[in-house]
Amino acid sequence: MLVRSLSFGVAYALATVLGRAVVDPATGLALFWPAAGVGALWGLMARGRRELAVVAAVAGVVAAVANGLTGFGWGTALLLGVANAVVAAGTRLVYSEFRVRTSRRQGGRPRWDAERYASLSDFWRLMLAAFVATTASALVAVVALGPVGGAPVTPATALAWVLRNGAAVAVLTAPGLTTRHARARTTWAQLAEFGLVLVVTVPVVWSVFGTRHTLPLAFLPIALLLWSGIRLPVPLAAAHGALIALGTFLLVRFADGGPFGAIADPVSAAQVLQAYMILASGLAVILATVQTERDRLLESLSVSRRSARIQAADLVAITQTIPDALAVVDRLGRMRPLNTAAHRWLGPPLPDGFAARPPLALSAESLDRAEDTSAPGRALRGERVEDELVLLEDVESGETRMVTVHAVPLRDLDTRSPDRALVVLHDSTEEHRRVTDLDAARERSERLVADAPHGIAVLDRQGRIIRANDSLAEVTGRPLHELEGLPVDGLSPRHPDDVARHLERVLHENGRPVRDEWTLTRPDGVDVRVALTSRVLSAGEERAETDGVVVMNVIDVSERHRYEQRLTHLADHDALTGLPNRRRFEEDLERQHRRVERYGPTGALILLDLDNFKDVNDTLGHAAGDQLIVSTANVLRATVPPSDLVARLGGDEFAVLLPDADRAGAEIVAAEIVERVRAHTSTLDGVNRRVTASVGVVTFADAQQQDSDILALADMLMYDAKDDGRNCYVLLGDSARPEPRSGARLAWRSRLENAIENDLFELYLQPIVDVRTNRVSGAEALLRLVDEGEPVAPGRFVYIAERTGLAPAMDAWVVRHGIAMLRRLQALAPGLTLAVNISGSSMGDPGIEAELVAGLEPHDIDAGSLVVEVTETAAVSDVLAARAFAARLGALGVRFALDDFGTGFGSFSYLKHMRFDVVKIDGEFVADSDQSDTDRAILESIVRIAHFLGKRTVAEFVGRWETLDVVRDLGIDYAQGYLLGEPVPFDEFVARHLGDEVGAPGGRRRDLARATTPHVIDPRRDVP
Repeated sequence: MLVRSLSFGVAYALATVLGRAVVDPATGLALFWPAAGVGALWGLMARGRRELAVVAAVAGVVAAVANGLTGFGWGTALLLGVANAVVAAGTRLVYSEFRVRTSRRQGGRPRWDAERYASLSDFWRLMLAAFVATTASALVAVVALGPVGGAPVTPATALAWVLRNGAAVAVLTAPGLTTRHARARTTWAQLAEFGLVLVVTVPVVWSVFGTRHTLPLAFLPIALLLWSGIRLPVPLAAAHGALIALGTFLLVRFADGGPFGAIADPVSAAQVLQAYMILASGLAVILATVQTERDRLLESLSVSRRSARIQAADLVAITQTIPDALAVVDRLGRMRPLNTAAHRWLGPPLPDGFAARPPLALSAESLDRAEDTSAPGRALRGERVEDELVLLEDVESGETRMVTVHAVPLRDLDTRSPDRALVVLHDSTEEHRRVTDLDAARERSERLVADAPHGIAVLDRQGRIIRANDSLAEVTGRPLHELEGLPVDGLSPRHPDDVARHLERVLHENGRPVRDEWTLTRPDGVDVRVALTSRVLSAGEERAETDGVVVMNVIDVSERHRYEQRLTHLADHDALTGLPNRRRFEEDLERQHRRVERYGPTGALILLDLDNFKDVNDTLGHAAGDQLIVSTANVLRATVPPSDLVARLGGDEFAVLLPDADRAGAEIVAAEIVERVRAHTSTLDGVNRRVTASVGVVTFADAQQQDSDILALADMLMYDAKDDGRNCYVLLGDSARPEPRSGARLAWRSRLENAIENDLFELYLQPIVDVRTNRVSGAEALLRLVDEGEPVAPGRFVYIAERTGLAPAMDAWVVRHGIAMLRRLQALAPGLTLAVNISGSSMGDPGIEAELVAGLEPHDIDAGSLVVEVTETAAVSDVLAARAFAARLGALGVRFALDDFGTGFGSFSYLKHMRFDVVKIDGEFVADSDQSDTDRAILESIVRIAHFLGKRTVAEFVGRWETLDVVRDLGIDYAQGYLLGEPVPFDEFVARHLGDEVGAPGGRRRDLARATTPHVIDPRRDVP
């Protein structure tokens, strides 16, 4: 804007100076005022009202100063400046208003911006706007010259003002605007022709206006304008007209002027000259614009003609390729096929182009009759026919097909009455068949919904039931008619927010299934747990927001829910007593540890074990033992406040967690437990008075002071109570007692840590014999501690490792060295298996599984030859962990064995929930099975169940030949015991057992009998 304003400002000032130079002395007015043309062009090119105001201000100031400096009074000069500003700004304002009104009439959007020149109408608007603006300017000038300036003013003065400014607009503004906004491109040929025109124009103008003759030859330059207006583009023609106008002006003003110079009256001479300038400039622009519009119209007609030809060709191609038959029928009943598809129904056309046998029973006599109901007949009466189904013969195949007929009347252009009809024949046989199939499928779907065994409901988007089936009525306990129209949250009045959230998720997913569970309430108040699967069905993605409905499948899962709740309860509770199990106890203990870390040491832990509990099992049976466990649990519940935790850790071992007790409070609870257990067992039938409780008590403050695990301390104190004679409790930090023997057990902990770090363990091997082949098929690796001379059996230290948290590290050592030993064994005897023991606390430990993976990968051994044994008591205490651990072992190919099976006979039902490969029967039932009918019966039941489940069985503690005979008779697969071989180091095992046959007739059996001590067997010495 700044550059444009400066440029036009300078041009306007120069034009003002030039205008003052051509003032006619006779009239006192300039013959030609170029400043008016420059100002009008500047105003037309202004980019907004703000710039237009600048144009008016500059024009007014420059004109006022110029007139003031050339002899006019400053009042007159100021008004003359206003008059010039009116020309500059008024032309633009009037021109823009004309264009705005035209745009509104044509339905376009009115715009007030930089103007353009596009057509002859724009030229007439420009000239009209210039006439209005110069006329208004003349009125101001008359006032300035007459009443203000004191000069005589006549109508001729005003006309002279209008003509001189109009001439400037015509000569300068119109060519400038056309040049600025011309669309046509100027070619080199047109430029050359323009040069030729100029060469001719200059001498012609000079010869007409530059000589003294008075012949009326002013038409000669006009003839040249006809040439440029017809031949040249608008900008060049406008420039040519402006050149003739300015050339004529200069020759008239400064030379003889030819016929115009001969006019005696100066006013008339000025008016003739100004009119000639307007004519010359305007005629060139008008002719060139008309020619341009004509060329544009011809080009548009050519494009339209070409487009019409293309469209006609496209229409023919479309008509020929469309699969439907197209034909035209006239009022005589004749049908003319329009595409090859019509030959299928009409047959080949006759030479005259009509069909040989038009279908639809058409005839000239019937078409005009009202009773003719055929589609063509109705169309010829002016009716539009759509989707009428008829049966027609396919000329090509001779088959009768279902055809859809459409008929449209074609009207005569003059009479506007239908004289022909367009007929469209569409083969809808397959579509009709599909619709029929869809109807049948819909009917089947309706039946499937109605007869579905689970509930189905169709809801609108507001959650109101539109439709339901009988199964849903049965689940909800409501009649079917009562369900329809019911808001779905009415089925769950106790949980309406759950229903609302479910529906919100379904609508948000918009087509994807959403699964959830609800609790419905029947009218009789019974809650029903249901599983829901819901999704939005809609006619299409774009219509899903309005047409979608929600389909909801409702399945009664109450029984499954109760079963899952029971399983959840079993996961955290002991199946026999209903008390929290070890898993739940460890979670609560960990929670108490976090509380202690945050708020300081508070609370206490009590660990108790029933004394002489094994005697009850041995004398009265496991049922009596289970009953004793249950009744003891009830005693503990009654003794301990409800806010405290009573848990069964396994077997006859219980734990009591007192979150808020101090040492004195814990001692009171422990003493009461000892007393109540003794009082309770003394009242039981058949239970002798030796069944008491040994209790260890530790506060969290004392455990923190000892810097030891509280569970390990409580366990050691419990064993101190057993060593003190049982039926008592031992409290850590009791100053009235000597130092408890837990210190010795803590020393064992340090000893075990040292053994793990320095590899001070050794694996002994005990043979496992295949009873059917009498050969050693494998071995069990039994741990020995060899740090201080005589090897120590695991019965001395395993429980301490479990209590102190060292069992996983020790078991990892066993797995790592056991796999290496298995590889050595299989190098000597391929196919040999090896069983290794891990404690229950190591099940699921990632370190154990990492050792298995790391040990099996580099060794060329079959993972199935490694058997991992876990005692049944440990497995039953945490069934879920045992199942998961067994599953992961199976994925590695390692076999899983339940060791000491039968000690937890009360949880016999867990066999069906456990995944295992081998059952190792507890030696308590094996050792005396040849003498005890009870043991033999138990053995037989275990073997039958295990074999039914496809599991292998191993009998432990086979110490006599008679026992081995019983094992063989009962069909047990493998045997293990001191009769067959005691645990020995690797080299001795290889020397004794590999390749030897067991149980062979003759002296070999006697040698084996002499080499063993079958009657001196410690049934617990190698139990981990």
